[in-house]
Order: sequence, then C-alpha cells, then structure tokens
Amino acid sequence: MLRQLLLLAGSLMAAPATARQRPPLIDAASASMISSEASGTAAKRTVQSLSLRHRMRGSEGYRQAAELIRDRLRGYGLEEVEIIALPADGKTFYGTQRARPAWNASFAELWEQRRNGDAWADAERIASWNDQPITLAQDSISGSASGDLVDVGTGTTEADYAGKSVRGKLVLVSAQPEAVAGLAVNRYGAAGIVSWAQNQKQGWWGEDKSLIRWGHLDTWENPAFAFMVSPARAHEWQERLRHGQQVRLRARVEAGRSPGSYLIPTAVIPGKDRAHEIVFSCHLDHPSPGANDNASGCAGELEIARVLNRLIAEGKLPKPERTIRFIWPCEVECTISLLNARPEFASRTLATIHLDMIGGDTEKTKSILRVEGSPPSLPSFVDDVAFAIARWVNGQSLAYADTGAADWPLLDSEGSKRPLQAKVGGFTEGSDHTVWAESSWRIPVIYLADWPDRFIHTQRDVPENLDPTKLKRAIFIGASAGWYLANLGQNDVPLLDRMMHAERLDRHAAELRKTAAMAPADAALVERYSQNADVSEAQSLSRFGLQPANGTGMAGAAIAPAAAAQGSGALIYRRKASPKGPMTGFGYSWLDDQLQGKGLPRPALLDREGPGDTASFAYEALNLVDGTRNVQDIRDFLSATIASVPVEEVAEFLATLEKVGLLEGLADNIR
Repeated sequence: MLRQLLLLAGSLMAAPATARQRPPLIDAASASMISSEASGTAAKRTVQSLSLRHRMRGSEGYRQAAELIRDRLRGYGLEEVEIIALPADGKTFYGTQRARPAWNASFAELWEQRRNGDAWADAERIASWNDQPITLAQDSISGSASGDLVDVGTGTTEADYAGKSVRGKLVLVSAQPEAVAGLAVNRYGAAGIVSWAQNQKQGWWGEDKSLIRWGHLDTWENPAFAFMVSPARAHEWQERLRHGQQVRLRARVEAGRSPGSYLIPTAVIPGKDRAHEIVFSCHLDHPSPGANDNASGCAGELEIARVLNRLIAEGKLPKPERTIRFIWPCEVECTISLLNARPEFASRTLATIHLDMIGGDTEKTKSILRVEGSPPSLPSFVDDVAFAIARWVNGQSLAYADTGAADWPLLDSEGSKRPLQAKVGGFTEGSDHTVWAESSWRIPVIYLADWPDRFIHTQRDVPENLDPTKLKRAIFIGASAGWYLANLGQNDVPLLDRMMHAERLDRHAAELRKTAAMAPADAALVERYSQNADVSEAQSLSRFGLQPANGTGMAGAAIAPAAAAQGSGALIYRRKASPKGPMTGFGYSWLDDQLQGKGLPRPALLDREGPGDTASFAYEALNLVDGTRNVQDIRDFLSATIASVPVEEVAEFLATLEKVGLLEGLADNIR
C-alpha cells in the first residue's frame, strides 16, 4: 500500500511538470513539426547571399535581393509569388510618404595623396565602393575633387567654419553628412565631405574605433557626396592636422538618383478564408553587409514561408483557416507606400508579425532578442500569443542550458547552446511595425528584434556574427504565433483567455512597481488606463470574429469615458480619411513639409523625449485621436503609459495637425 501511495504521489507530482513542457496555445504536434523543420543554418545561408548585395531602395542591389527572395519562394512552391513594383520617382505621394527616387552608385574611391617631387600622387586608398559600399554615404551624387582636408568639428554651425577656408577642399566632420551639406558645400563651397559620424549608441559604443558607420545625405536638398571613415582614421588625421601637417585627399564618385521603383516581393499560403490574412513582414533594404540588420529577419521570414508551406504540402499540417501572406518591403517607406497603393492589403490583414534583426550571436554582438507587441493605444490579444510562446522558449532553452536536458531545446546543429533570454513584452518604435499599428490602419503587431547590436550599421555586421540556434528559436516563435493566429477559432478562446489573464497579471505587476514611486494622482491615471487596456484587449477578439470566454468579466465591461476637461483640453478631434500614414517616414517628413509650407512652428511635443523603452509622445498622441477622446484624456493616457506631459503640449500638437489638414475638430461649441 505504501509503495502504491508513493507511486501515486510521484505521478501527481510529475503530471504538472509534464504539462508544463507542452508549448502554450499551439498544439504539441504542430509545434514539434515546426521546430523539427525550421533551420537556423538554412536561414544563415540566405543571410550570406543577401549580405553580398548593397540593398538601397530602388537600387540594382536591392533588385537582385528581391529577385533572390522571389525565386526562392517559387522554388518552395508558394502561391501568388510576385514582385510588386510601385513608382519611386521623387514626385509620387503614397499617403504621407513622398516616394524617394532610386539611388545607385557604380564607383567611389577616396585616396590619401603624398608628395612625389612637385606633384601629388595617390598613396593610400582610404575608401572604395567596390570593397566596402558602406563607405559611400547614401544619396551621394557624382563628383570629384583633389584638395586639402580641413577639420571643421561637427560641421553643423557657422562657428565651425570661422577662420577656416574650405572652398574647393574636403571637410572632416563628426556629424552625419546630411546635417553638414547645407553649410559645408552649399554655403562655404567645400568640394565634398568626409564624415566619421557615430550613431546607434549602446553600452559598447565607441569602444571599437575601427568601425565605419552608415552615412546619409538628404534625398531632396543640398546635393553632395560624402565618404564615411572610422574614428581611428579621423583621429589620426586630426592629430596630424594639429601638428601643422597637410592632409591631402583625392575623391571620385559616380552615383546619383533617378526614377525607379519600390520593389516588394510577396507570396501567400492560401487559407480557407481568402478575405483575411496574417502577414509576415521584414525590411529588405540595408547597406551591405547588413547581416543581422536585416538580412536575418528577411532570411527568417523566408524560412518560415518554406517551413509552413512544406509541412502543409506534405499533409503534416492542415490547410490554414486564414491566408498567410509574406512581404519583403524596404523599411517604413515601402510599407507606407504599399498600404496606400494597395489598400486591400491593410483591409485583409488581421495581424502582422514583423522580423527585424533576429540572429545576433549574444557573445559577439551583445544582442538580446526582444519580443514586443502593439503600442498601448492598440491593446490586443495578439501580443499575448507571441509573449506566451516566447516565455516558454525562454524557459525551455534555460532548462537545457542548466541541465543539458529539455523537451524542446530548439537547438541548431551549427549553433550555440546558450539560453535565449529574450526580453518579452512592451513596445518600442523603429521599424515597419509602427506603420501597421499607426492610426491610419490600427493593425495589431508582433515585433521580433535584436537590441543592442554593437556592429549595427557598420562594415562588421557580417554573417559570421549570427547564431543559427538563435535564428531557429526566433523563427519558431514567429512561425508558431503566425500559425496559431491563422487557425484560431472560438473553441480555442478558453485556453487563450487563461494566457491573456496571465499576461495581464504580469503587466499589472509591472504597473504596481511603477506606481509605487508616483504621486497618488499619477498612480490613479495608470490604474484607470490599465483597466481600460484589460477591457480593450478582451474586446480585440472581435477583430477575428470571436467572442471573449464566458466568465472573464470583460465581455460586457465598458471603457471609462473621456476625462472631464475645460478649454483646449475638452476639444475632440478625428482623423480625416487621407492622407494615411505616420507623420514622418524614411527620408521624408510629411509634417515638417507641411509646417514649412504653411509657416507654422514646430510643436513642442515632437521633441519631447520619454523613456527609451516606450512609444514616442507624438506617435501615440495621433494614434489616440478617435473622435471620442478629448485632448485631456489623450494627455492622461500619454502620462499613464509613457511619462507625464503638459496638456498644453498635446493641445498644441493636435491643433497643429488640424491646421495642416490632417485632423478635424468635433467640439466647435467649446471654442
């Protein structure tokens, strides 16, 4: 009897442990097939191919990368494979995005010269487009120059040029070329720019003086050419100049802008429902090599397409209930253009999964995978699906690293055995997911992205820095979340509701820690908007044609009305039907253009900085305009979810958007 009791106790103790090994939400059989088929090594091989191409929007290198994706999709047997081509001529507008013309370069070299008798002769090649395309700043134009190098510091103020003659010479600057060209080239007559600008600051920033970072020139104004060099090179020149030595350079560039096309590869796995889609996205553009950013996300998406389509074709997975679409746009500007030019893409999309940097080897790049969701203005259960799967992968990978045993270690044969340790939850801006979630479309998003990466936007963002195991795990998280969303039905809601409740508790715990140091009034705001988020998240199931589970207490709950307010705080706005898109895209700011054209001052809210791990004030303020919230309520929402902000700044920002024709006021009686 004692032995039987011990066996029974052991089985009871083992049962929960066994249950915990099962993946959340997605059934174990589907998860097993996805994990077995997914290959981080295969994705890394695709990264190696993509990294050979300088993938600037509209360029020849970008076209080659797009065709590589298209040809792989055809080989994998996906359907409706095509490359969508949208005119990019510098004139066409897609909502708030002015389409930038294509930019190509065929030759660029920068040489340091030495005296050879009475003449100067090339002595050392400093930069070469052929060897390292990243050394030529994007949007450079053709030109040539031979002359002295003049150090003008940052190069962004008139004081930087005081007492210095730069006409016909090359200027050495620490700022980005686009911030310098107006003064250096247009006003003071410099022949060209040499920049050692640094960006993308993180804990390892500045340690490696040999890194050459990506440079930019303005697409529309101050045409010039610019080369990028490392801090080590710049410091060596500066030291020589301080000692009165002459530094002479020779530059030649063959490059420029011309009418072209935004090229966007796409394909589908047809579902039983063709009217609704789950969309996978990435961004295909980046200077070469651009391995982690973002050949890794593009390769990961391609691997997800291969895995799911093969498993379906072989009968191991059923035909999905909803259609699964894959797209490879250039970052932000192509997505804005696509959703405006092909509005059916947005109308069919129930949720988007965006992959942006997913494979950085933690020991080499210091990157941590972030699994994030929609902005606070768009509460959705979609976030919880990815969060639950990512937390489970974290646990499985840690168990394996701790003990050498786990049911689902998700290892790649050529990768590491380290735990994933993904950071799960929250929302940050920076890529195409912000476009989908923006108030023009309000589509829930899942965002997978590495940060920090000490090699981002440099010549050392190379395939050798990627970990196939990390790639495999990110691919598994994305594929599993997408597959679950593509097949989610009413019978799945009770289990989903439990996961949503778990994520709510986790969010509430973080909010309690946050409010512990707040004044009572501010803490009350956090509590109020947390309750609203709970209700909105439960109601978000209706987007998929589903009802909340019985007994959740959320199905019939009401969202708290807008805050009582007076004066400008009581104004209510709604967004007009057009133009659609965020106020600032890549290489063009619609709002700045409007402000300049109408002679309006720049609203202070645009420059207000909040914590680095949240949405920006202006982005969320516009997202919150819905025809029911007043200005005070929007201010309170921003204060609860980002940081305290004066209502006057919110009122000024929204009033400015009305003046430029984006919003219309609904509370005229208050004015």
